[in-house]
Amino acid sequence: MDYKIKIMIADDHVMVASGLSAELKQLPDFEISDVVTEPDRVMNKLEAINPDAILMDIRMGAFNGLHMADEIKKSYPEIKIILMSGYNMGQLAKNSKADAFTSKEEPVTSLAATIRKVCLEKASVFPNAKPWEETLTNTEVKVLQLIGEDMTRKEIASALYISEKTVANHISAILQKLCVRSRIGAVLRGVELGYIDNNFG
Repeated sequence: MDYKIKIMIADDHVMVASGLSAELKQLPDFEISDVVTEPDRVMNKLEAINPDAILMDIRMGAFNGLHMADEIKKSYPEIKIILMSGYNMGQLAKNSKADAFTSKEEPVTSLAATIRKVCLEKASVFPNAKPWEETLTNTEVKVLQLIGEDMTRKEIASALYISEKTVANHISAILQKLCVRSRIGAVLRGVELGYIDNNFG
């Protein structure tokens, strides 16, 4: 049976999306249903195409692939979602509704193997997930976002109705979880990971 896995690629970097499409098209068991470079069109495209899998960049401008994965699964639970990033975000991807994570540094042969495992074997693939890469709590995310707005501990405490000591504890936890040593480092990592919108600064 000449079954082909229908794949949709979503990446706001046109050259990356086009290049990935061209390489995957060379494989006989894959069919590229569509390449979407405008994140706000992903949901409408999914309804029209109904692919077996979607390869989606975790960070697409103001759109967060982690959040989009959760939204997609609500409406299309059968579609397999493989998140991609140039950063090691395996654990964050694993904590979302995605089925797999792959680094953009990996060769296409590795990506193809992941697609087959997810679609044919119904497996979850998160090779880069690390136990220490913990997800921030909702309060920690709020604290990080307020740090990104250049608020002081006192201002953050007032905004969240908590004590300055509690704010300090949250900041310490954030630095540890994001593996950074400073507030600015935390903000920059927060932008990379999608905790803080790209319009920061």
